[in-house]
Amino acid sequence: MARRRNGYPLKIERSYYRDLAKMVRSWQQITNRVVDTQIKKYFYNGTKVLTDADNSDNPEWLHAVQIALNLLSIEIEQKQPETSLNSITTRFVYAVNQFSYSKIVQRKGIAQMKVGILAINPLRDNAKLREYTMEKIIENTNLIKTLRQRYIDQTKADIYRIISNGGGVSDLAHSITSRTGMALRHADLIATDQTGKILSQIDAYRNQATGSTRYIWRSMEDKRVRPKHRELDGKEFKYDDPNGGDNGQLPGQPIRCRCYQDPID
Repeated sequence: MARRRNGYPLKIERSYYRDLAKMVRSWQQITNRVVDTQIKKYFYNGTKVLTDADNSDNPEWLHAVQIALNLLSIEIEQKQPETSLNSITTRFVYAVNQFSYSKIVQRKGIAQMKVGILAINPLRDNAKLREYTMEKIIENTNLIKTLRQRYIDQTKADIYRIISNGGGVSDLAHSITSRTGMALRHADLIATDQTGKILSQIDAYRNQATGSTRYIWRSMEDKRVRPKHRELDGKEFKYDDPNGGDNGQLPGQPIRCRCYQDPID
């Protein structure tokens, strides 16, 4: 059987991840540059560390490294100002909304759309969806800021730890690469999880507002679908049923869920 993918905005999810990944890699570039220009000079032949005898009685190196790491924090934070983060998250949330809206148009048709469904659009005159949309923009902006601050704090801690443990330049490079990889995986989690959750809520609101009281659980039918959701695939549930779906959760609500609702008119 052909896979049903039209109900989940996979392209939007992947586009959001690419935006987040681009940010994370820019943090790595800044970190590498600061390490190369400000910190590596305190290593001798790539392995001799700051705590060797010729430096142990001189706190100058510690002060210099602290300044370099403060510079790292400032540069990373300034790379994407608040307006830039808001632009990325606004584009993402509105894209998910438009995807949901397009499904309504396809299902109900232009004639019915003209007599009222058009109002169910956060970009126009539905206060409830407009408020929800703004909340999700703020939430996603804060998720990115938290990801960024964690990257800064953990990278700085890594550098201090490597210096304290007698590590060398290669240890620094490996640590930065590893920390970046962790941030990229976290960015992927944000993109997948938020896409599913936002689509789930907007779809549920629109579907019920246009007369649906029940829906069919649809999965992406690929290898990433969790076993429980394979069992739910194709089953019918009632909206607002605390025992329906995945323990009361709609498709897309569980963490990293790419399932979606197929409303029953």
